[in-house]
Amino acid sequence: MGSTLKPLLLWFDCTTDAQDAELRVQCARVFEVAHITRLEQAPDDIERLKPSVLCFDFDQPDQNRLRAMQAIKKAYPKLPILMLTVGHSESLAVWAFRARMWNYLVKPVSRTELAENLSALARIGNRASPPRVAQLLEAILPDDLPVQPVESKVAQLQPALHYVRQHYHDKISAVVAAEHCGVTRFEFSRKFHAAFGLTFREYLSRVRITEARRLLAEGRLSITEVAYAVGFSDGSHFAHMFKRYTRVLPSRYQPTDQRTADRRRSQQA
Repeated sequence: MGSTLKPLLLWFDCTTDAQDAELRVQCARVFEVAHITRLEQAPDDIERLKPSVLCFDFDQPDQNRLRAMQAIKKAYPKLPILMLTVGHSESLAVWAFRARMWNYLVKPVSRTELAENLSALARIGNRASPPRVAQLLEAILPDDLPVQPVESKVAQLQPALHYVRQHYHDKISAVVAAEHCGVTRFEFSRKFHAAFGLTFREYLSRVRITEARRLLAEGRLSITEVAYAVGFSDGSHFAHMFKRYTRVLPSRYQPTDQRTADRRRSQQA
């Protein structure tokens, strides 16, 4: 008896740096795997190789490559697509399912979870008749994703940027930020300055001041309340840092009625 041919999986490498090949090795136990790095030639490769399954491997997804993946799904709606990603958010997961990705897995993926997904995809790939095509919904890409692919030196630091966006109002440690990126504090500081031209502490201050400007312009909080809301524990230090980055005092960003209310509170204190 001849051996059963494995279905073909096209693996689209959408990462910005060298990745661990272990996931592709595990796929090769179930599929014949063709590794593709040029996304722009995807339609030609699909027509030429006639795959049963597609896999798109991301580290930090960007709008351009996600849009290309979505266009491929629309052109080949019967091909199941497995999406792997390091960068993850609820809005991205919702988009993936609305765009009819077969599944959306966040790396690192456990061997058991990946094996279960591969087995299910292999059964689909070995069917005599193609699967029924589900209706493609209008899926709008999340606007918080970069438009272009992120440079590799920046991609490694993305977990730290996400950490700041989520916790700028808390006491933030550069050591913890470095741990999120999987590097030492010294290596993190060096790479951060090389990538962005400023220190991690300066970046944190800019994020906090930007958020403070928004809160002050809304006019719902006093200057002191804004200072605490964005992570400053001292009002005078907040005012100093605010003027350093904006060249004006915080009161200049308040609506007139809020300035008056703040002045009255100060006089009553």
